[in-house]
Parts: sequence; structure tokens; C-alpha cells
Amino acid sequence: MNHKMKILINLLLITTICFAAGGHIKNRKETRSSFKQTDLVPYDYDYHKIGSMWMRVTNFAMIGDDAYQNRTPSADWPGGSGNSYLYRGSLWLTGTRNGIRATSSQEEKEYTPLALVEKETILNGLGEHTWTKFTESIKTNDAHYPLGLDITQHTYAYGMNFADDFILYRYYLKNVGVDTTGDGVADDKNALYGVHFTFRMDGDISKLTTWDTEADFVNRDDHAMSFVDNWDELSLFPYMEYQLEQDTSLQSFLDSYVADSTLTIMFDGDNRGYPSEVDTSVINKNTLSGAYLYQNPEDDFGNPNPVGVYQTPGILAMQMIKTDPLLQPKSYTTSYIGQDYSDDNAMWSNAIGKTTYDKLFTLPPFQGGGVKEGDYRAISTFGPLDSLAYGDSIEVVFAVGLGANTEHAGVYSFVSLLENMDVAKALVADNYEADMIEIPPSSDLHIGAVLDENNSFKGVDISWDPVNSMSHSNFTGFLLAKFKERTVAGLPIYDTLVVLSKDDAVAILESTGENIISVFDDNVEFGLDYTYTLFIKGYSDKYFNIELTSSDFITATGKAVVSNLDEILVVPNPYRASAPWNNASPSSSSKWKDRLFFINLPSDAIIRIFTLDGDHVDTIQPTDLRNIENAPETNDATAEWDLVSRSDREIAPGVYMYHVSSASGEKTGKFVIIK
Repeated sequence: MNHKMKILINLLLITTICFAAGGHIKNRKETRSSFKQTDLVPYDYDYHKIGSMWMRVTNFAMIGDDAYQNRTPSADWPGGSGNSYLYRGSLWLTGTRNGIRATSSQEEKEYTPLALVEKETILNGLGEHTWTKFTESIKTNDAHYPLGLDITQHTYAYGMNFADDFILYRYYLKNVGVDTTGDGVADDKNALYGVHFTFRMDGDISKLTTWDTEADFVNRDDHAMSFVDNWDELSLFPYMEYQLEQDTSLQSFLDSYVADSTLTIMFDGDNRGYPSEVDTSVINKNTLSGAYLYQNPEDDFGNPNPVGVYQTPGILAMQMIKTDPLLQPKSYTTSYIGQDYSDDNAMWSNAIGKTTYDKLFTLPPFQGGGVKEGDYRAISTFGPLDSLAYGDSIEVVFAVGLGANTEHAGVYSFVSLLENMDVAKALVADNYEADMIEIPPSSDLHIGAVLDENNSFKGVDISWDPVNSMSHSNFTGFLLAKFKERTVAGLPIYDTLVVLSKDDAVAILESTGENIISVFDDNVEFGLDYTYTLFIKGYSDKYFNIELTSSDFITATGKAVVSNLDEILVVPNPYRASAPWNNASPSSSSKWKDRLFFINLPSDAIIRIFTLDGDHVDTIQPTDLRNIENAPETNDATAEWDLVSRSDREIAPGVYMYHVSSASGEKTGKFVIIK
């Protein structure tokens, strides 16, 4: 088992001034009063998109985004794939004031924002920090009895590969008292007794944007568990039991860790009521997972696709790292859909007040045995703190993150998770900072289109200045690769273009007499988006293997300058939904799909599209903005159509006419859409 940590640093377009990890955000907006219901700030959110796991950050005690429509990142892994592992994470705070025990929860909307979410870049652009503040001291409904707590929230995310699969959450829970007279000033300054911190994690493990949120294979097999003193429950899942039998090093690795209830996990197990998509005639039986799937083709653990590639390989977790004063683990509860506790008494009797740790729900032999499928939630409670005096605070720090082994999933993903949580603990111990001295500097990648004498696209020139990277004592080499599509799990499918050792790079610079390394790539297809990534490799005794990345992307286009209409083309024609031009989600490097190009256009061209009956469908121009986040612009000789009409409707299959007009003349033609 390789226990070495790799570092992958995403250095795309970093131009923000950076601050120290523990420092204050400059120009922080003044927060509102904890007791005045007027002049409060609105609900607000921002995003961490710097690492491999993307997450929405809010100012109302929700972690992630539970929207069914137009959902934003919610433990999306890998970032940008739309593959979400978290439906909702939420805080429950419990205590007793003046003899009355109460719980404030996010589900009951009992937290009121006091500040917007503010974000800054840290660690020289390799990390992000957010800050916000909210309170539960304002009575939000008739059933809400305020505890008198203000909550300050910090989050930390990292673009370094050894730390890019989790977000750190740091809370300060302060007893600010309660305003009982309505004058905007706290008059009840009593201590809060029996303080509990509870984290509720509801993960639909996982859901792509193209999947029905309520589909059985999305959320009817979201198993949840915590641990007390061993990892034995993992073996209740046949696939993980098989892995432990086949690879004895896995158990040895697990035994090197102490199992305790500070860790709560959720993952996609087998739903015996949903048949797997695996096709045994096409899977690779020579791999560990392939052999299992060939013998157990109905097991949909990790949502394997027909060829056995896991669409949901990750394991989601909450790892409690620090509480000050100490809040000991108290209980763990597994609930399920239809069992969402909606009042304080139910939360207390079924979860917070318990002192036990739920085991997995298993079925008796006459019902088939094994673990019962379900849409579960994981509820972990810590405490109680005997008393919290007026003005005093509790610090709570935990990580929400994933471990994912895309090839094998299962126990291998759990191993990755344990390693990731080790790193999270180390970062907290190091005041949320990493040792940047160990990491070679990046080399910025530059790419550009290469045109021939007729302004036709011939390929892509890729270049970088290697000197700064090579001058670092820990630098070992470069690897240049590209991708145009992703796996079903959202990972890039790389084609390697060149591999250079440090000696190779030195030899190139000596032979050319320049400080630039250049590579030409002519293996490109028109209309597709290509992302080029330079991996800067290194090694250190502290972080072992190091990889930094610098990336850029380009769209292969037609001619750059055109003056007559004879060469105008529609590409592809006919358009087929199954063609690579379609960039079908999620196996695409693009988040968009259904694109058709008009190429070799004069820059002033106006293209009008009609049905054969003469109905005006849409009008486009080469100068139109693509309006797609992070998408490169095509040149002025290319117009792109998203196959959506001017009335914002998806167009139907059939034959269409187009009319091009410009100062150079006019041209009419036809194209075909086949779906």
C-alpha cells in the first residue's frame, strides 16, 4: 500500500493578493446586532472551487446545496463534474437556559444571518478562506426558544493535491445572552447548560445533474455509519468483504488506525432492488473489481456503468478534529427518509439525548440477510459541556471530505479517506497552513492556435518557461498531457504528449539556446475543446511525490480571417446526437452539450436560421459571446449555435435552412439535425 502523499497544485488564473491563513479578511463588513430583527443581512453564499471537491458555503448553517433544480456545488467530486455527494449538511445546537432545554436546527430555519459570506485567497493562491457570522438568538418561530448563541464560521479549502478532497469548518459558538424585553440589548446573561453540538449529514451518494434525485440508485442505497472500536462493519458489504479477502494489506492498513466515533461516513452500497448496469461480456475480468463484478453482476455498489467503471467511487465523511473546551463523542444515530425529526423533543429522544451508537440495519436470514437498503442520514452528537458562561465561546473544528479510488472504490476509497483526514488534522495543527518551502514553483503554460497561409487551423502550440521550476532543489521533471473528455466519474482522460526528466529539460534549453520549451500538437479535431495540462513534478522528504499543474484550454476552430462566402460550412452536417460533437454529459470536458458550428464566416456575418416552412428559429453571429463559464471564445470566423430557439426551446430533429448576410454578400444553405 502506498502511503505517500502527492501534492497537486492547481494554479489556474491565480491573480488574487493572498493573506495568511489565520489572518482577518480585509475590509470585513460590520456585522449586525444579534438581537435586532431589522436591518439584518440576507441569506448569502459563495463557493470553494479551488480543490478537487467543490462546495457551497452559506451564512445560515447549511453545508452544501439541497436544491432539486439548478443545484450548485454540494461536495461535488471531482469539481466541475456536477457529481454531487452531499444533499445537505446542517448544524444542531442544544442547551438548557433557565431550566428550558431547546435545540436550534438549520432544517427549522432557526439561524439568522449577521454577515455576508466573505472569501479571500491564502497560501500564495493555493488556498481559500471564508468568514461569516449568524445567530440563533433571534426567535424565528413560535416553537423556537433561543439559546443565546452567536456562531462565527470559518472555512478553509486547498488547491494542493494532498489536501484538495476536503473542506475544513471552524466554528466559534459564543453565549451572547437573550433579549427578553425587545429593546435590542441582552438582559438574560445567564449561563447555558448541557451544551451539545450535533452534525446531521444527508448525502445522496452521489447524483449527477442528469440523474433523477429520487431515483432508487441515487438515494435508496446511501449507507451511513460511524465507528466505535473497529472497522468490522465494512465487511457486511459483499464487495468490501471481497476486497479485504483478496488484498490482505488492506486490513493491515486499517489496523494501523484507531477506529472511533469522531468519523462518520456515507457511501453508495448495493441496492438489491435495483439491477446493476454491468455487462459481463465487456468488463475487464483481469482487475480486482472486474473479477468481482463478473461473478456478481447485479451488485451496484458504487454505481458501476456497463463496462464496470464506478460512477460513485467516493466515500463522504465528517471528521471531528477539535473542540475547545472538549466535547466528547456522545452518540451516533442513523435515521432515514420519512424519519426526519422535526421538533426539539423528537431530536432529543431519538438522537441528541442518546448515549449509544447505531449499527447498520441488517435483515434477518429469512429476508435475505445483509444490510438493509435505505435513504439514510448520519447524525453525530458531541458533548455535553456542563456550562457555557455569558461571553464565553466553544471552538469546533471538523472536516467534510471524500476519499475516492476511482479504479476499485470500496475499501480502497476508505483507505484514501483515512489518509485525507490525517492531512486535515495536520493542517489544523499547523494553523491551516502548509510548508510551501518544499514545493517547486509552477511554470505557467501558454497555448495558441497555429494557422497556415490560408488562415486554416493546423494545430496547437504549447510552451512554458521552465527555469523557475527547474531551479528548485526538489524539482524532478515535466509531463505534458491533454484531454477532451472525462470518465463517467468526471475525471479527465489524459493523452500524454511529452515526458521530460530534469536532464531532458536541461538538454532542450542548451540545444535551443532559449529559456522556453515548446511542443506542437496537430492531433486535434475541429470544434472540440482541449485542455492542456503541464505537470511539474518534484520530490521532498516531507511530502514525498509532488505534482503541480498549470493548465489552459482552446477550441479548435476554422479560419481566423475570411473575406468571401464560398467556403462557409455547417459542422457537423448532419448533426447526430451520438456524435463526439455532442459532448454528452458527463463524459465530456465541457459542461455544455449540443453545439453546431458555422465556420469560415466573415466577421460581420449574420446567420438567420429557419424551418423549411419559413419559421424564424434563431439569429446568431460570430461575435456572440458563448455565455458559458470558463469557456474559451471562438474566433471571429466561427459562430456557434446551442440548438435552442430564440423562444428558448430545444429544437426538434429535421431539415433547417440558414441565410448568411454580410458586406461580402449573401449565402443560403441547409443542414440536418438527427436525434
